[in-house]
Amino acid sequence: MTTERSNEAWIADLRSEGARRDNAIQALLVWLRRRLFYYLQERSDLRDLGEEELQQMAADFAQDSVLIILQKLDQFEGRSKFTTWAAKIAVHQALGELRRARWRDVSLDALTADGQPDFSFLAADEATPEESTVRQAVVDTVLDVLEHELSDRQRSALYSRLVLGTPIELLAEQLDTNPNALYKLMHDARKRLKNRLRERGISPEEVLATFA
Repeated sequence: MTTERSNEAWIADLRSEGARRDNAIQALLVWLRRRLFYYLQERSDLRDLGEEELQQMAADFAQDSVLIILQKLDQFEGRSKFTTWAAKIAVHQALGELRRARWRDVSLDALTADGQPDFSFLAADEATPEESTVRQAVVDTVLDVLEHELSDRQRSALYSRLVLGTPIELLAEQLDTNPNALYKLMHDARKRLKNRLRERGISPEEVLATFA
């Protein structure tokens, strides 16, 4: 069972070769699938999904997470159980994928209204009227800054990368540039966006809270 391994055994087994490593990876997958399934079950936005679909999502997320965990073994400091550390990485990975899927599932037509992105679908069902009002005010300000303070190229880069999750290499190709130039373009766009929002009394923390 996964709980029978010590932290040291997990690290040693996952760094080994052959059947020993394969067994450790399989055990980790079983643990992560179970932990992710419980996490997905608790999410209010996934309540309409059946158990079979949630199990499949958990399995897919677990597969992706194992690859990340194997790359980060050197970062494990032993301050908690290895399985707890691994589960945090897996949940974080799943959360990122769910957020990206949430954006991708909205059609481009639904995202645009009068030539501007429409983020009204972000409103959470659990939000109070007061929370919804504050969220909409932040969204309106962000959209206004995006529309009037950034160039078309900066706006396209930020939207494609941060909203749609387009890989850097693909985005650079789409914009007919190279990754280094794209990084600078996005750095300048983020800096301008952040400064303009601060000038309007909105902090980056408020923006993150709105889109969380």
